[in-house]
Amino acid sequence: MDADPQRSHKKRKAGAKFNKKKKRKLDEDESAVDTDAKKRNPKAFSFQAVNKTARIVHRALDKQTKKHHVPEVDRTPVEPPPTLVAVVGPPKCGKTTLIRSLVKHYTKQNVNQVKGPLTVVTGKNRRCTFFECPNDISSMIDVAKVADLVLLMVDANFGFEMEIFEFLNIAQAHGLPRIMGVLTHLDMLKVGKAMNRTKRTLKHRFWTEVHNGAKLFYLSSMSFDLYNKRDILNLARFISVMKFKVLTWRATHPYIVVDRVEDLTDPEQLDKNKKCDRTVGLYGWVRGANLKSDTSVHVCGVGDHVISDISLLTDPCPPPGKEKSSRRRTLNEKERLLYGPMAGVGGLIYDKDAIYIQTTERQKKNEGDDLISELAQQKETLDEKLGTTEISIFSGSTGRIKNDDFNDGERRKMIFDNEDEEEGDGDDDSDEENNEEDLEDDMDDEEYYESDAEEDQSDEEEGERDDMIVGAARWKKNIANKAKESFIQRQLNAKNLHSIIYGEDTDSSGQFAGLVAETRTSVDCTRHVWAGESGWEDPDRRDTIRDCFVTGDWGGDGDEDEGFGDFEDLEADPEEDGDNADVEEETPQDTEEATPEEEKSKYEKKKEKLKKLFDTDYDENGDESKYFADLQEEVDTQTRTNKEFFADEAHRERYEGYRAGQYVRVTISNMPCELIETLDPHYPLVVGGVANLEHQMGLLQTRTKRHRWYPKILKNQDPIVVSLGWRRFQTRPVYSIQDHNMRQRMLKYTPEHMHCHATFYGPLAPPNTTFIATQGATDKKTSSFRIVATGVVLGLDKTIDVVKKLKLTGTPYKIFKNTAFLKGMFSSILEVSKFEGAMIKTVSGIRGQVKRALSAPPGAFRASFEDKIQISDIVFLRCWVSVDIPKFYTPVINLLTVDKTWSGMRTVAELRRERGETIPVKQDSLYKEIERQQKVFKPLVVSKSLQKNLPFKTKPKVENKRKKQLYVTKRAVVSEPGERRLTTLMQQLLTAQKESDKKKMEKKNKEKEKYLAEQAKITAKRGEKAKERRKIFYQKNAKKDQAGEE
Repeated sequence: MDADPQRSHKKRKAGAKFNKKKKRKLDEDESAVDTDAKKRNPKAFSFQAVNKTARIVHRALDKQTKKHHVPEVDRTPVEPPPTLVAVVGPPKCGKTTLIRSLVKHYTKQNVNQVKGPLTVVTGKNRRCTFFECPNDISSMIDVAKVADLVLLMVDANFGFEMEIFEFLNIAQAHGLPRIMGVLTHLDMLKVGKAMNRTKRTLKHRFWTEVHNGAKLFYLSSMSFDLYNKRDILNLARFISVMKFKVLTWRATHPYIVVDRVEDLTDPEQLDKNKKCDRTVGLYGWVRGANLKSDTSVHVCGVGDHVISDISLLTDPCPPPGKEKSSRRRTLNEKERLLYGPMAGVGGLIYDKDAIYIQTTERQKKNEGDDLISELAQQKETLDEKLGTTEISIFSGSTGRIKNDDFNDGERRKMIFDNEDEEEGDGDDDSDEENNEEDLEDDMDDEEYYESDAEEDQSDEEEGERDDMIVGAARWKKNIANKAKESFIQRQLNAKNLHSIIYGEDTDSSGQFAGLVAETRTSVDCTRHVWAGESGWEDPDRRDTIRDCFVTGDWGGDGDEDEGFGDFEDLEADPEEDGDNADVEEETPQDTEEATPEEEKSKYEKKKEKLKKLFDTDYDENGDESKYFADLQEEVDTQTRTNKEFFADEAHRERYEGYRAGQYVRVTISNMPCELIETLDPHYPLVVGGVANLEHQMGLLQTRTKRHRWYPKILKNQDPIVVSLGWRRFQTRPVYSIQDHNMRQRMLKYTPEHMHCHATFYGPLAPPNTTFIATQGATDKKTSSFRIVATGVVLGLDKTIDVVKKLKLTGTPYKIFKNTAFLKGMFSSILEVSKFEGAMIKTVSGIRGQVKRALSAPPGAFRASFEDKIQISDIVFLRCWVSVDIPKFYTPVINLLTVDKTWSGMRTVAELRRERGETIPVKQDSLYKEIERQQKVFKPLVVSKSLQKNLPFKTKPKVENKRKKQLYVTKRAVVSEPGERRLTTLMQQLLTAQKESDKKKMEKKNKEKEKYLAEQAKITAKRGEKAKERRKIFYQKNAKKDQAGEE
């Protein structure tokens, strides 16, 4: 069959590629049209609204300026420690299941129980440590201090619980690590609008607490007691790409999250006393700053201790990228490592001097198990076997080297059975007289091999072949002659420094002849032999090189190129060199023949260059971030200098300590025995480094605010548990507020919605260190919010003076016009002398001053007032007295108890509640009803003589009481018979009218009740009909919605 003729290419007329080319062509045409239009009418394309454009420009500049940050030193370790992922949430929300699912995803292994940290390899250069946080306030505080990423578990069927908000507030006070939410138990919700509504509500509430756009994952279903693989895969992808910010406290303090604890106490000491202090080895990766051997540490929940020893161990879970570089992006089965000693997974446990292999009887036996069993049956140690072992260096030799042939003090020669000792080489070490010569020969050997290794490489290979054939050490022959020849060869190959510096070639017959004598036949080749006559005494000969030195004449007429050659300015700007290259290459003839146009062009180039430099430095169009770039360059330079200086690992560990990412064993002595006896791997064990300042105890002045969700106000000097730095301790704060005159006035209770100062005794911490306070360390019974206050350290001033108001009262016992003698205010003359000149005041407002003390009675004094006071007045003295800060400090040691609960000092209210006591009531403090006696004033009496002179309107019009009654008041009224009949008739008519009105009202009420009953029946019927109509309406709409969803 004939082949088809070659078809011509058909251009695309539709599709993505055609649309892309078409769009590109249209854009080019439009840009060309716009350019032409701008050239024809530039005003049409200028700014139309100046103010609007200015706002846009200002906004863009503000956004650009906000991106500028002061550069920080890159403290990222070479091999970072595993990322600590903490799974936090209330009980029964799926924390353990999530960790098991993630471990299954990464390592393809099933973990039956989750105890302690579990470290897995998640990528070529990335590892993660998963830890389940128990529902305990102390554990939540410790985890928030060290976690890099927090997976916050939320039961979608129940909603947000109190533990979630408590942990969020704890994390905010200790740096706020990365937080991602995880919704579980979604399968218990109805699929449809109810589930979507629940997701939306929880998502927005979560954004309110964390930040807008915070990631929230949904774990819908389960299979084989694990979450859905697709949901876990999405979560694992986000964990793998998550970037973590460096927190200030962690960057300046070293810490270790312990993943293994070992008791190193002497067994004999344990037999004598089981309650003795233990020597404990704590294992983990160093995190944060560098950990030094002499650093004091605080073990959270245990107390302060001093490190006895630090040992660097092999990384039990190394990333694959460290061992070998592979092009594969995924991990193979051997690289999917899992390390969790507390959970009993991982198989291998690395120690300083041993490796422990965990095996079980259920495991299938293989070659490795046989090897382990053979090693276990050996009766001799490896050192004893090596002591009796003989080694043959060369294949053809029959000589054997034994372990006894080596001695630290002497060097012994290897003797072969088939070869006699060679004479004349000066290497017989058995002869003590030749030790000095042998030492010199050894030094020559070192010089020889260091200087001439390349030239003698072939000789060494030939020597090795000869040794393998003959079996003798031929490399020691003629070492002295070889060293001499090597030295001569180096002298011949050495470069002439004069020719390099001054650009001239000289030989032995020139002006430097005789400076260095020929040394080829010299016996001592390690020294320079100077000739007897150098010839430099001749003045004419010295003048030949006089101008080569600083004191000579360098010429200055343009002959520098001839005398010294061409030099390159290494510090010059490349652009400057490029601009000046033409000028430098010009000869004097070209300069003379330069035309005015060329001179003008040169001047314009120079002017343009200067303008460019000016714009770069000062104009707005220049590099605005030059300042930040210079700072970043300075930081990078310092970082490179540090790396170069600490290139040697031993030198670096001596001065810098153990870096972050190294796996170490920290040995601590005098550890309480309760830590080992009550060790629970479910609770986190954190070892935090303590700075020099944090060792000292003192008064801390802080700014505190009661948490808005805590139901009660805080009382002065009530004990609270403070989490400050690595420590958790109980103290008694004194609350105060600062007045306008900078006085710290004590408060009995904290304000409702306002900050106040709190001064308490404890370990010092740097200013701006945040802290939180709880009422107790392990308060599991309470159903309310457990965080009572948050705050920040203001300063460490030792002269903190908190004062409170004191009101003293006294009464006068003698009054002399404006002077009075007072008593009852003071108890001695000394107290009076302290308050001389103090201002006093009476209840009525008369002010006074304390003058002098009186001899009797004790505490009496003389005071002067601005007006005369009464004997019944009470005098007040308002003063300020300093309040002593209670020096109470008790560390929280909840990890040393069996149930991990710790109870310190309790408040008075808690003690009364436990004992069933009521609050004592002081009768004097109760409010009483004020009973005031009615005061009767005497009547006003105006004399008759004064009444005569008063006008009529002001004269008293009160009639005097008559002793005898008048006739009008005494007479009796007697009605006529007709009047009595009329009175009786009117009374009868009024009574009949009242009775008639009463009957009408009763009838009206009965009719009203009947009407209301009928209306109630009608309303009930209308409600039933409306209910039926709504039911039918909802049924119809529900069917429509279902049809639309399908």
